[in-house]
Amino acid sequence: MEDQTVEKMAIWKNRTYVMLFSSYAISTFGSFFDMLAVMLLFSYVWQSEPWMIALIPVVYAIPYALFSQFAGVLIDRSKKIRIMLLADLLTALFTFALIFISSPWGMLGIILLRSSINVVHFPAQQALVRQVVHPDLILKAITLNGTVNQLSKVIGPFLGASIATAFSPRMSFIVYVAALLVSVCILLFLRHVDTDEATITLEGERTESDSFWKTWREGWVIILHSKVLVTSFSFSLIAFMSIQLVDAQFAVLTRELYSDNPSVLGWLLSTVGVGAIGIIIYLNQLKNIRKYGWFLGSSILFIGAGVFIMGMLWPGVSYWWLIGASLIIGVGTGIFSVVFSYILQMESPDGKVGQMSGMYNSLNGIILLVAPITGGFLVQLFGVFTIFQVIGMITALIGLFGIVMQNVLWGRRDTEKSSKEERDIV
Repeated sequence: MEDQTVEKMAIWKNRTYVMLFSSYAISTFGSFFDMLAVMLLFSYVWQSEPWMIALIPVVYAIPYALFSQFAGVLIDRSKKIRIMLLADLLTALFTFALIFISSPWGMLGIILLRSSINVVHFPAQQALVRQVVHPDLILKAITLNGTVNQLSKVIGPFLGASIATAFSPRMSFIVYVAALLVSVCILLFLRHVDTDEATITLEGERTESDSFWKTWREGWVIILHSKVLVTSFSFSLIAFMSIQLVDAQFAVLTRELYSDNPSVLGWLLSTVGVGAIGIIIYLNQLKNIRKYGWFLGSSILFIGAGVFIMGMLWPGVSYWWLIGASLIIGVGTGIFSVVFSYILQMESPDGKVGQMSGMYNSLNGIILLVAPITGGFLVQLFGVFTIFQVIGMITALIGLFGIVMQNVLWGRRDTEKSSKEERDIV
């Protein structure tokens, strides 16, 4: 019992991680105000068509599809804190500009520019966690980040919806700008991480001897020669493609169910966060994860089931049905976010976490260029409820396939090292 207490407290004694975590928590909290404001403006203020709403994730995705894999290489070879500082400052500037935009097309243009800046954030944050956190505490760091991400989904949309009702959705942009500036101030105290001599020694020779393009090509070779990475990437991307057909249409669904209550969208997002927090708290008690297929498959199964239930609802139905389905989706979302981040941390070679993260983001971005628009047109053709039912069923079957085929797709991971150094989880 004493050893477990020491283990749980150790990560909080890591001052560098605590400050990095604080910066991430504050900026993430603000981002959900921003996200809700954008959805409310398009769905309720401008009364946009489903295909126009579907363009929102597309403009977010274009920079990730084009630049993320290259950004990952750059991050692993550069000063990560400095990159994050610049990204936060420019993101704050573009977010402030959104306050004065009065048309959907103008807002999409600014979001596109802002997303181009943000492509560096996820791979940089992932690489820094690997750099400053002991391997035995990686899962705890990931679950803590996941908890704050999901807690932001609970608090952010709830407060954002209240602000939108009392004032205007644009007020949420101001909240996000303030959060980004606080994050910048915290990152200023972490500049010493960029000049860590051990890190420079570890990566210096590789940075000088290998060209940018050679390093980029090696990243794809690493993925294709790792059964765990190529299976995890492939399975997750197939499921992600299915989910993204309806992800941008939740605003349309809530509008059809409760046309006179725009705050329901905020309730839905908050409830998803509650479900995710609950499962992440459980995952935080684990020391490692072995059966990737069981965890990833279960996460996709939960998400698919929740989407299917939402598709079975009807206008004016009790809010409790929507809340229950949102909780199920939240459980799946929480499992997936933690487990896939853990795979990136533990299965990526040393000095390659940023690159692997960037490459995954790039593939995600390519899917986001196609799936949301396709989903928007499908909703217009067949109706939002029918599409939610079909996509929910397909997604659940993909998850079930991952669970059943765990040993075939991912293989058995009961290695000697695991049995000696880590306790069993599954």
